[in-house]
Amino acid sequence: MKRRLQNCLALLSLIALVTMAILPAACGEPESVAMPSEERSDDDSVTRTGEQIFAMTCASCHGSEGEGADNWTVRGADGRLPPPPLNGDGHTWHHSDGVLYGIVSDGGLGLGFGSNMPAFKDQLTREQIIAVLEYVKSLWEGKQRDGIALLQYQQDSSAADPYPADE
Repeated sequence: MKRRLQNCLALLSLIALVTMAILPAACGEPESVAMPSEERSDDDSVTRTGEQIFAMTCASCHGSEGEGADNWTVRGADGRLPPPPLNGDGHTWHHSDGVLYGIVSDGGLGLGFGSNMPAFKDQLTREQIIAVLEYVKSLWEGKQRDGIALLQYQQDSSAADPYPADE
Protein backbone atom coordinates (compact mmCIF):
# COMPACT_ATOMS: atom_id res chain seq x y z
CA MET A 1 0.00 0.00 0.00
CA LYS A 2 2.85 2.37 0.86
CA ARG A 3 4.57 1.60 -2.43
CA ARG A 4 1.33 2.20 -4.32
CA LEU A 5 0.98 5.63 -2.68
CA GLN A 6 4.59 6.48 -3.57
CA ASN A 7 3.99 5.49 -7.21
CA CYS A 8 0.82 7.55 -7.32
CA LEU A 9 2.59 10.61 -5.87
CA ALA A 10 5.49 10.16 -8.27
CA LEU A 11 3.09 9.97 -11.22
CA LEU A 12 1.20 13.08 -10.07
CA SER A 13 4.49 14.94 -9.62
CA LEU A 14 5.60 13.92 -13.10
CA ILE A 15 2.30 15.07 -14.61
CA ALA A 16 2.58 18.39 -12.77
CA LEU A 17 6.16 18.93 -13.99
CA VAL A 18 5.29 18.07 -17.59
CA THR A 19 2.25 20.36 -17.47
CA MET A 20 4.33 23.22 -16.07
CA ALA A 21 6.94 22.70 -18.78
CA ILE A 22 4.51 22.41 -21.69
CA LEU A 23 1.96 25.08 -20.77
CA PRO A 24 4.21 28.15 -21.20
CA ALA A 25 5.61 26.77 -24.46
CA ALA A 26 2.11 26.08 -25.77
CA CYS A 27 1.00 29.62 -25.00
CA GLY A 28 3.94 31.26 -26.74
CA GLU A 29 4.07 34.95 -27.51
CA PRO A 30 0.88 36.60 -28.68
CA GLU A 31 0.98 37.61 -32.35
CA SER A 32 0.33 41.24 -31.50
CA VAL A 33 3.69 41.38 -29.73
CA ALA A 34 5.65 39.99 -32.67
CA MET A 35 3.98 41.96 -35.44
CA PRO A 36 4.61 45.54 -34.29
CA SER A 37 8.37 44.97 -34.22
CA GLU A 38 8.23 44.16 -37.93
CA GLU A 39 6.03 47.18 -38.60
CA ARG A 40 8.23 49.32 -36.40
CA SER A 41 11.30 48.49 -38.50
CA ASP A 42 9.46 49.83 -41.56
CA ASP A 43 8.36 52.88 -39.59
CA ASP A 44 11.92 53.34 -38.35
CA SER A 45 13.25 53.50 -41.91
CA VAL A 46 10.56 56.02 -42.85
CA THR A 47 11.37 58.01 -39.70
CA ARG A 48 15.11 57.94 -40.48
CA THR A 49 14.41 59.14 -44.02
CA GLY A 50 12.20 61.87 -42.60
CA GLU A 51 14.93 62.91 -40.19
CA GLN A 52 17.38 63.33 -43.08
CA ILE A 53 14.91 65.36 -45.13
CA PHE A 54 14.02 67.43 -42.04
CA ALA A 55 17.71 68.23 -41.51
CA MET A 56 18.03 69.44 -45.11
CA THR A 57 14.74 71.33 -45.53
CA CYS A 58 13.20 72.17 -42.14
CA ALA A 59 15.91 72.50 -39.50
CA SER A 60 17.13 75.89 -40.71
CA CYS A 61 13.81 77.38 -39.53
CA HIS A 62 12.44 74.90 -36.96
CA GLY A 63 15.79 74.01 -35.34
CA SER A 64 17.84 70.85 -35.57
CA GLU A 65 15.73 69.13 -32.91
CA GLY A 66 12.43 70.77 -33.83
CA GLU A 67 12.68 73.31 -31.01
CA GLY A 68 11.34 76.18 -33.14
CA ALA A 69 12.22 79.85 -33.05
CA ASP A 70 12.43 81.91 -29.87
CA ASN A 71 9.19 83.73 -29.07
CA TRP A 72 7.35 81.66 -31.66
CA THR A 73 3.96 82.89 -30.41
CA VAL A 74 4.80 86.58 -30.96
CA ARG A 75 4.07 88.00 -34.41
CA GLY A 76 6.94 89.75 -36.14
CA ALA A 77 6.90 93.24 -37.68
CA ASP A 78 5.40 91.69 -40.83
CA GLY A 79 2.48 90.30 -38.79
CA ARG A 80 3.59 86.73 -39.32
CA LEU A 81 4.43 84.11 -36.71
CA PRO A 82 7.95 82.67 -36.40
CA PRO A 83 8.47 78.91 -36.93
CA PRO A 84 6.85 76.99 -34.06
CA PRO A 85 8.45 74.10 -32.19
CA LEU A 86 7.64 70.74 -33.73
CA ASN A 87 9.02 68.65 -30.85
CA GLY A 88 5.80 68.60 -28.82
CA ASP A 89 6.44 71.87 -27.00
CA GLY A 90 4.17 73.78 -29.38
CA HIS A 91 0.78 73.00 -30.86
CA THR A 92 1.70 70.81 -33.84
CA TRP A 93 0.44 67.68 -32.12
CA HIS A 94 -3.09 69.14 -32.07
CA HIS A 95 -3.30 68.84 -35.86
CA SER A 96 -4.37 65.76 -37.79
CA ASP A 97 -2.18 64.11 -40.42
CA GLY A 98 -4.29 65.74 -43.14
CA VAL A 99 -3.77 69.24 -41.74
CA LEU A 100 -0.05 68.70 -41.16
CA TYR A 101 0.35 67.37 -44.69
CA GLY A 102 -1.44 70.45 -46.04
CA ILE A 103 0.81 72.80 -44.08
CA VAL A 104 3.97 71.20 -45.46
CA SER A 105 2.57 70.81 -48.97
CA ASP A 106 0.87 74.20 -49.37
CA GLY A 107 2.77 76.31 -46.84
CA GLY A 108 1.48 78.37 -43.97
CA LEU A 109 -0.29 80.98 -46.04
CA GLY A 110 -1.98 78.36 -48.21
CA LEU A 111 -4.02 77.18 -45.23
CA GLY A 112 -4.57 80.60 -43.75
CA PHE A 113 -1.86 80.36 -41.10
CA GLY A 114 -0.13 83.67 -40.59
CA SER A 115 3.38 82.34 -41.15
CA ASN A 116 6.16 82.40 -43.69
CA MET A 117 6.16 78.60 -43.96
CA PRO A 118 6.96 77.88 -47.62
CA ALA A 119 5.09 75.31 -49.69
CA PHE A 120 7.07 72.12 -50.35
CA LYS A 121 4.73 70.40 -52.81
CA ASP A 122 7.07 71.21 -55.71
CA GLN A 123 10.24 70.14 -53.85
CA LEU A 124 9.12 67.02 -51.97
CA THR A 125 7.13 63.99 -53.03
CA ARG A 126 4.09 62.79 -51.10
CA GLU A 127 6.20 60.02 -49.55
CA GLN A 128 8.92 62.49 -48.51
CA ILE A 129 6.38 64.81 -46.87
CA ILE A 130 4.90 61.87 -44.98
CA ALA A 131 8.39 60.74 -43.92
CA VAL A 132 9.13 64.22 -42.53
CA LEU A 133 5.84 64.22 -40.63
CA GLU A 134 6.51 60.74 -39.24
CA TYR A 135 9.90 61.99 -38.01
CA VAL A 136 8.28 65.04 -36.41
CA LYS A 137 5.74 62.79 -34.67
CA SER A 138 8.59 60.62 -33.39
CA LEU A 139 9.78 63.67 -31.44
CA TRP A 140 6.59 63.46 -29.36
CA GLU A 141 7.20 59.87 -28.23
CA GLY A 142 6.46 59.60 -24.51
CA LYS A 143 5.58 63.28 -24.09
CA GLN A 144 2.44 64.35 -22.26
CA ARG A 145 0.71 67.61 -21.61
CA ASP A 146 -2.02 67.93 -18.99
CA GLY A 147 -2.17 64.15 -18.76
CA ILE A 148 -2.68 63.72 -22.51
CA ALA A 149 -0.26 61.55 -24.47
CA LEU A 150 0.59 63.81 -27.41
CA LEU A 151 1.20 61.04 -29.92
CA GLN A 152 -2.03 59.21 -29.04
CA TYR A 153 -4.05 62.44 -29.21
CA GLN A 154 -2.67 63.18 -32.66
CA GLN A 155 -3.25 59.62 -33.89
CA ASP A 156 -6.85 59.74 -32.67
CA SER A 157 -7.53 63.04 -34.47
CA SER A 158 -5.92 61.67 -37.64
CA ALA A 159 -8.35 58.76 -37.84
CA ALA A 160 -10.91 61.12 -39.37
CA ASP A 161 -8.36 63.18 -41.34
CA PRO A 162 -5.48 60.98 -42.55
CA TYR A 163 -2.75 61.82 -45.03
CA PRO A 164 -4.27 62.44 -48.45
CA ALA A 165 -4.46 59.50 -50.83
CA ASP A 166 -1.77 59.04 -53.43
CA GLU A 167 -2.80 60.94 -56.54
